[in-house]
Amino acid sequence: MRDQPVVGMSRAALVAAWVALVGIEVVTQLAFKFAGHATGDFDFSGAAFARAASAPWLWVAVGGYCAGFVSWMLILRHMRLSRAYPTSAIVFVAVMIASLLVLGESIDIVQWIGATIIVAGILQLGRAVEATSATPARTHLTE
Repeated sequence: MRDQPVVGMSRAALVAAWVALVGIEVVTQLAFKFAGHATGDFDFSGAAFARAASAPWLWVAVGGYCAGFVSWMLILRHMRLSRAYPTSAIVFVAVMIASLLVLGESIDIVQWIGATIIVAGILQLGRAVEATSATPARTHLTE
């Protein structure tokens, strides 16, 4: 299998799965942040767990993890793990930008440099994989 989408999934569908994963992960992390604010101090008591369980944002986050799992499994079915996993680092950049836009958090120059390095690394990884995509990948554990 080459690093191209396999039969049954177009390149556009794979891109859509990536966009969905990044969006879901951003919403999930924001939901956890909102749930943390709604819950207040957490001391591992029964009351703290009850407060957390009653926070709607917590359930949005749990649902996001489930939806993210589905998107990730779809992506992994059609991409090499060695390419997909490093590419998933784009989520770090997306969450950082969302925290700036939604939460008003500040982002310093070191964070921007780090985000730039992550994006450059992902782009470089894509170029390197394209150059070696003729090498077949094992797609089943029994091969």
